[in-house]
Amino acid sequence: MFKEIFLFELKYRLKRPMAYIFFVVFFAMTFAAVTSDAVQIGGGIGNVNRNSPFVIMQMLAVMSAIGVFVITAFMATAIVRDFEDNTYAMFFTTPIGKFDFLLGRFAGALVVSFLVLAGAALGIMLGSFMPWLETDTLGPFMLKPYLFSLFVLLLPNAILTGGLFFSLATLTRSMLWTYVGVIVFFAAYSIAGSLLGDLENQTLAGLVDPFGFASFDYMTKYWTVAERNTQTLPLAGNLLLNRLIWMGIGFAAFFLTSLKFKFAEPVNSFGRKRKKKIIETAEHEVTTNPTWTKPQVAQNFSGNASLWQYVNQTRVEFWGIVKSVSFIVIVCFGVFNFIAGSAVREQLFGTSIWPVTNYMLRNIQGSYVFILFIILTIFAGELVWKERSRKLHEVYDSLPVPSWMPFSAKLTALILIQAFLLAVAVAAAIGFQAYHGYYRFELGLYFKDLFLVKFPAAALLCVVAMFFHVVANNKFIGYMLMVLYYITLLVLPALNWEHNLYQYGQTPAAVYSDMNGYGHFVTPLFWFNLYWGFFAMILAIAAILYWVRGTDSGAKMRTKIAGLRFKTPKRLAAGLATLAFMATGSYIFYNTNVLNAYTTDEHEQIKLAAYEKSYKKYKNFPQPRITEVQASIEVFPKERRVEVRGHYVLKNKHARPIDSLHVLLDKDLVINQLHVPNAKLVMEDRKLGYSIYTLAPPLAPADTLRLDYDLAYVTRGFVNSGSNTDIVYNGTFINNIRYFPHIGYMSDFELQDRNDRKKRGLPPKERMAAVDDSVARRNTYISHEADWVKFETTVSTSPEQMAISPGYLQREWTENGRRYFHYKMDAPILNFYSFLSANYAVKRDKWNDVNIEIYYHEPHTYNLDKMIKSVKKSLDYFTVNFSPYQHRQVRILEFPRYATFAQSFPNTIPYSEALGFIANLKDEKDIDYVFYVTAHEVAHQWWAHQVISGDVQGATVMVETMAQYSALMVMEKEYGKDKMKKFLKYELDNYLQNRGDERIKLS
Repeated sequence: MFKEIFLFELKYRLKRPMAYIFFVVFFAMTFAAVTSDAVQIGGGIGNVNRNSPFVIMQMLAVMSAIGVFVITAFMATAIVRDFEDNTYAMFFTTPIGKFDFLLGRFAGALVVSFLVLAGAALGIMLGSFMPWLETDTLGPFMLKPYLFSLFVLLLPNAILTGGLFFSLATLTRSMLWTYVGVIVFFAAYSIAGSLLGDLENQTLAGLVDPFGFASFDYMTKYWTVAERNTQTLPLAGNLLLNRLIWMGIGFAAFFLTSLKFKFAEPVNSFGRKRKKKIIETAEHEVTTNPTWTKPQVAQNFSGNASLWQYVNQTRVEFWGIVKSVSFIVIVCFGVFNFIAGSAVREQLFGTSIWPVTNYMLRNIQGSYVFILFIILTIFAGELVWKERSRKLHEVYDSLPVPSWMPFSAKLTALILIQAFLLAVAVAAAIGFQAYHGYYRFELGLYFKDLFLVKFPAAALLCVVAMFFHVVANNKFIGYMLMVLYYITLLVLPALNWEHNLYQYGQTPAAVYSDMNGYGHFVTPLFWFNLYWGFFAMILAIAAILYWVRGTDSGAKMRTKIAGLRFKTPKRLAAGLATLAFMATGSYIFYNTNVLNAYTTDEHEQIKLAAYEKSYKKYKNFPQPRITEVQASIEVFPKERRVEVRGHYVLKNKHARPIDSLHVLLDKDLVINQLHVPNAKLVMEDRKLGYSIYTLAPPLAPADTLRLDYDLAYVTRGFVNSGSNTDIVYNGTFINNIRYFPHIGYMSDFELQDRNDRKKRGLPPKERMAAVDDSVARRNTYISHEADWVKFETTVSTSPEQMAISPGYLQREWTENGRRYFHYKMDAPILNFYSFLSANYAVKRDKWNDVNIEIYYHEPHTYNLDKMIKSVKKSLDYFTVNFSPYQHRQVRILEFPRYATFAQSFPNTIPYSEALGFIANLKDEKDIDYVFYVTAHEVAHQWWAHQVISGDVQGATVMVETMAQYSALMVMEKEYGKDKMKKFLKYELDNYLQNRGDERIKLS
């Protein structure tokens, strides 16, 4: 009987939509991960080929763990459905063997589960052949890693989890308790993982990991890029033993359950009591109401009745989805994926950050929001075809309800499901925060991000998904159209069609920062959502007009019926929506294409390539050097505008006269004035920002020249994408690289990516200059346009903010409703300086005669003391071992998380809010990377003034190396050699896992 039961289970599963739905889900996830950097499974791909054996094995191993929820759904229902459908008595009284019955069900469910998970392998395989992928990021097709991953990584995991949860379902005969078991399993796995992470014996850690991740990581940890691109893991040693052990546990669970299982009525006293109560209630009703009275009804076809029908139908559709097994499985899978992703919490050197709300929201976006799209895609089809798939449509369509009601109720239910899913995400996020001891729950921020930023996008997709199914009038074509829509979102940008005006439902990214909130991202988000909202109204009206009602569903008849339905209310609504759609689209186009120049990534690359091809011939052309900088910076945070005025003093440090001056400006700057005395503008390329002036007479050796500039960066309206995040409402952070004039050709503005350079016909970037290259050694490591410069500046901002620049504050005052700060350096500095403006709180301290100041966003007080301690320890060590500190103050300045770094300027260290201000250093065993980063930046100030000459690349490497070494010495002195070694191990592991093909041996 085993064969018959196995084939029955297989055929039953393959006739149900759930198998195909989850196959598509797994296919889509890996397809997206291979074809786009926006989706990551198991970590970023980096320099490794997108279809390399390493990527294939890693992705399929991760998907096998994610697939536990799907495997459980198939395994549990294989046995539980007999009890839910009350068919168990038939099997229990049939002369079939208990073992054959259980093994047939188990084997059938296992095969289907394996086939569903194999969709992930197909997604990688087909994704790697997509035409928009760069050929340099792909390797040759290899079948071996696919087979290895399927039968060594994926199948044993399916047997293990399938055996465990089939057994649990068989013994409890309950889906609920089976999923409780899944949750307990992953909770135990998570706890065990944190304990096993400290095991020195990596062989033991690899054996006790049920999914084989530890063995995989251990065996591939130090693979070079070449090895990751070509090698498949050998099935031997620790990995082979791990697979055999855990596969054996899965089979053992099944066989032990088969011994305990009995063909008998399930014992459930609660169920018997409830059934008895229902019978007694029914008997009481019959006894007390021997006669039946015909109810009195009155027909009501008013608008109020239609509204109540709509509300009730919405409720029925909503709860029908929420109670379905597939919905519960997907939600559990999404929550697990979110919690697993949050547990990593952007670890740096093994130390996590505090689970602040903005981080939880980013993780919801990365690890959870995708299930909204999966669910709306699946259930849009289920809702539209619900009555027809159950052969009830003729009865349903004959009910006295208006034609708009069924579609509207189903659409509303689908949209409410999205809100429900986001509410689940909030609950999971708050629970995660509380579990990790973080109790600053920002409910208002959760509401803004999830229900004002993410929810509108999900609602828009609900409309288009329903529209596809209604208009296509074929369930599978409807699904196909939705999949094509998702693929289109990947393909259009790859073809340089990037405007959100023709990508349905797409809006500019809205990036949140604790310092700046949503800032200037709110305005474009509002207008694009409004724009697509009006278009969604048009689609919804069209879907109502073409909604199938009755048996005649041909295209000609549907079009005729649609014309009859298109009466005054619908015409008025469609007309107003069309006019509003066109009006908002015109306003968006005016902002993105008229007030601002719309460019694609392709256009930007073409410009950079043109800059290099046109002007690199001037790279070594003799130019005067900047020796003095005086600047007046006006920051207007609310307008997102900056005005830069001042002058350079230029000196000819060459042995012969200079007859021309080459000036380079960022193309986005407005030039109010650029004046060079006794000079004539002979060439001006405004598109690329390059200008050439002839000097009459030529500038003689040792002579000086003054360059006056009056520039501005002005924000006009909003852009389609890539908005400026330097100048913001709170937390402006600019430097002289982008917002000041430059003298001569700048290599920093060249196209950097090797693949992009090859595509644009450019040679590879020059390698580091030789040590004895006399031309390269004439430049500082900062730039070629200056050596040491005298620096003085006045910075103004809005009255509630503070403006800070390198130098010592000479004077602060308020004038005409603005706040002014005058800074001046007491000694020449390198030609690199910054300007920040924000609403800061300040923490002050002192080391000897050096002032220590931290300017921070007020809630971010977690690690201020550690930063101050690091500054003091660094000043102690560096002063004794190197030289006296060259400044009288150290200032650390927090800036928004749009960039994640800390950077040294003279006596000033801008420090990202995402780097150290929210690090969670409660556990003394964790590496105090806030201490290290702070020490590194203080050391950087020291060495930037020691390593001056040399080519830019070589000196930069030298400064960075010495800063790292110095910070490590401070760290060792403070935390001991063991902690320093642990930190260094993270650094080396990170390097070795991301290096090129070279082999490095470590002692």
